[in-house]
Amino acid sequence: MKISEKLKNLPTIWVVIMAFGVALGGFFIGNGVYKSLAARTVTVKGLAEMDVVADTAVWNIKFNRVGADLARVQSGIDEDLAKTRQFLIDNGFEENELQNLRITVRDKYAGYSDAQRQGADSNDRYVIETGVMVRSKSVNLVDSVSRKMGDLVRQGVTVTEDYTGPIYVFNGLNDIKIKMIEEATKNARAAGEQFAKDANASLGKIKTANQGTFSVSARDQVDAWSDNERQSINKRVRVVSTITFFLR
Repeated sequence: MKISEKLKNLPTIWVVIMAFGVALGGFFIGNGVYKSLAARTVTVKGLAEMDVVADTAVWNIKFNRVGADLARVQSGIDEDLAKTRQFLIDNGFEENELQNLRITVRDKYAGYSDAQRQGADSNDRYVIETGVMVRSKSVNLVDSVSRKMGDLVRQGVTVTEDYTGPIYVFNGLNDIKIKMIEEATKNARAAGEQFAKDANASLGKIKTANQGTFSVSARDQVDAWSDNERQSINKRVRVVSTITFFLR
């Protein structure tokens, strides 16, 4: 017996139920295919880099004096401060770019008993340390003068062992952020389009995007002082955006 003849013999309600079932099954199959296609995505990264130049320099020149007589040690420190400030002014800095650092005084024998002090060499009992901070927008001048520290040492100023030179700061990150994010997004889209092409698909809209964190490093791995970003005038700003695209 043909299927059509069987259907004629079925009650009308069963025909309706079967038809609804066939339609519902088609809906789920079609909806499943749609969801499968909609779930096709590709996640890519886009890199943007920009070379920048520091716009501010901060330079701490620290020195100390030691001795047995506190007043004489302080007098020597006053001389060193005057020599250092004059050295900086002679080399092109303005007074408003200079600031004296705090003075620290240390008694190496504080807490010693009288008997212990008698057996100790008191010539280096007192240590006074201070210095001059330079804060300037003239980063190239700071870099140039910082290489002349020998001239100051020859005047008898004892620069301390922790001297590491100036640090250079770039304050213009907010001015370049938008441009760099646009560049990173553009590069991410180019990578996504290539992936879609290889997969015989086309790139759709953005599903999710993470702009990433901006990082600042020394432009050159080794410069005159160090590969430390803070001691490099020339810097490289970098951001990596992670973007997920739909595939069509």
